[in-house]
Parts: sequence; structure tokens; C-alpha cells
Amino acid sequence: MADAKEVEITINETRSTYTTIAIRGSVLYFVIADLAGINSMYQNSLVYVKFLFNKAITQSPAADTIEARLDILIDRITRMLYTNISRGLFEADKMIYSFLISTSILR
Repeated sequence: MADAKEVEITINETRSTYTTIAIRGSVLYFVIADLAGINSMYQNSLVYVKFLFNKAITQSPAADTIEARLDILIDRITRMLYTNISRGLFEADKMIYSFLISTSILR
């Protein structure tokens, strides 16, 4: 039981370090989901967004420190989702998409 409690503490500490990544992912997902309000054609599934999210994580290079790793992951996830979702948008709506991402992140 003592070993299980130590492992649980370690897991919880590790999980809490990646909270910023989860927050960025949820912010981006809800921006993508809100695109349907601009044009009903812009419907992306959670499965697709999760695929892009996981792909960005696996393609990200390793880092020496956890802070550097978090910075790399946030950058890669944001770029991956922005690039792939904006491919399916009309040119006029790409600026709105960028604005929504920026304001949601700053919020």
C-alpha cells in the first residue's frame, strides 16, 4: 500500500505538470467547434482534433527540461491544429479563425 501511495503521488505530480498542454488543447478544440457558427460547413469531429493533437505530440522533439518540453508541445500543437484546420477554411474566414485562436489563448 505504501508503494501504491508513492506511485500515485508521482503520477499526480507528473499529470499536473502537463495541465497547460491540456488547457491549450481544450481552448483550440472549442475554437474549432465554434467555427460551425461562422459556416455550417466547418464541422470537425473531436476524433479528428484528437488525432492532430496526438500527432503533434508524437512528432515533437524531446527536450532536456520539462519547461522546454512544454514550450515545444504548446508550439507544435497550436501550429498543427492551426495549419490543418485552416486548410479547410475559405480564405475570408482564415483571419477570423486566427483572431478567435488569439483571443481565446489570451483569455
